[in-house]
Amino acid sequence: MPEKKHPDASPHQIDEAMESAWSCFPPFRKQPGKARAMFLRDIARRLEENKDQLVLLADTETSLGHIRLQLELKRTISELELFADLAKSEKWKERKKEPSEPNRKPIPKPAMQTTNLPLGPVVVIGACNFPFAISVVGTDTASALAVGCPVVVKAHPEHARTCQFLADLVEQSLKETGMPAKAFQLIHGKEHSITRALVEHPRTACVAFTGSLEGGKALNKLACQRTSPIPFHAEMGSLNPVFVLPHALEDNGEDLAKAFVAAVNLFSGQMCTKPGLLLLIEGPGVEPFLGWTRDAVSKTKNSRMLNQTVFKNFNSITRDLASSLNLVAGKKNDPNENERSAFCQIFETKGRDFLKSFNLRTEAFGPASIIVRCQDQDEFIEIARSMEGSLTGTIHAQPEDNKLATRLLPLIESRVGRLLWDGFPPGVVPGIATHHGGPWPATTDSRHTSIGLFGYRRFVRPVCRQGFPSSGLAQAT
Repeated sequence: MPEKKHPDASPHQIDEAMESAWSCFPPFRKQPGKARAMFLRDIARRLEENKDQLVLLADTETSLGHIRLQLELKRTISELELFADLAKSEKWKERKKEPSEPNRKPIPKPAMQTTNLPLGPVVVIGACNFPFAISVVGTDTASALAVGCPVVVKAHPEHARTCQFLADLVEQSLKETGMPAKAFQLIHGKEHSITRALVEHPRTACVAFTGSLEGGKALNKLACQRTSPIPFHAEMGSLNPVFVLPHALEDNGEDLAKAFVAAVNLFSGQMCTKPGLLLLIEGPGVEPFLGWTRDAVSKTKNSRMLNQTVFKNFNSITRDLASSLNLVAGKKNDPNENERSAFCQIFETKGRDFLKSFNLRTEAFGPASIIVRCQDQDEFIEIARSMEGSLTGTIHAQPEDNKLATRLLPLIESRVGRLLWDGFPPGVVPGIATHHGGPWPATTDSRHTSIGLFGYRRFVRPVCRQGFPSSGLAQAT
């Protein structure tokens, strides 16, 4: 497929997109749920029909590999089907009713009914590492469309052609199913000013963002400083700490080392749930674990990262880590490496040093992690208590560790959105029980998930009607 350049949108084009999204909001939200379901299923059908081309194109722009991209595209199609079912059933409205009690003493009670309503035009700013599932037609877009919100997607400049291909398919589905023509639009742009303009536009009702902590903080500030502040749902940086308790380390050290390195190196460490920290307590299991970790890292291969920007950022962060920490395993990357191939790197530090060094809590987006060696259980607990919010947290324990695990569990649970027992976090299975979120700085609102069925709740708000007659206007839309 020949490369096609996509210039940055002009201020006029951005304004035109948001105004047209606002204009089509009333007719789009009034579409029957069945009609919006047909629209989403038509998108899913087109993705399936064009899957080979999509995977090939996405791989040329991201280097994620065909197998990974095939799985991601399959997941995206499934998500579209999931939200099509939601649109058809209209369960997203979550209707609640209370009958009137005119004879209640001392004050009569009026009838009340509450239902969710769509917010309005949603701006979606997708991730660089998920060109399908957290991009043009991912959960953000699918869930917003399902509940009747028009969507304007900001294309990621590092896979702009993939974004455009997907957008073309969505536009074909708009025409095929008779949806309002501007219920979905794509905006291109490399400059940060494009994203800022979308967030600040007066017609933007809500924003869904996946990206860096630095970018998320800046855009969240803009959303809050608007004349009329709007919801800004961001998934940002996450350390995803893994706490290995003493008996688990002694009994399963070799298996844990192999699984840890595999999780750190999965897709070149470019996963928002990659374990960025592994914490353990000094004891007889530590040195063997480090040896097995070195052995596991020595068997890994360098892998090509998403793009030059990600590679340079990873090099910068790991250089900083190497200046203050001991490199347990791996080797430094060549900063002039044009092929952007990264090597897995595992560092170590003492618990007391970790507590003093706030800079060690910065996510290294790529195949790197830090092992924190705590001198005793109290230091272990102190670090757990000092942790910021993460998407995930993990405990590895044996029955003999239960007393310590009991102390640890509420501390970790208060700081994560998903807690794993005896596992490693990369990978999220979308479903009704999925929660992909967490306290700041993992996300801007830990009550909501950006993956799974209930992602739609970010794009609706409840409205209560009180004292209305039992027919006619009382039928909430």
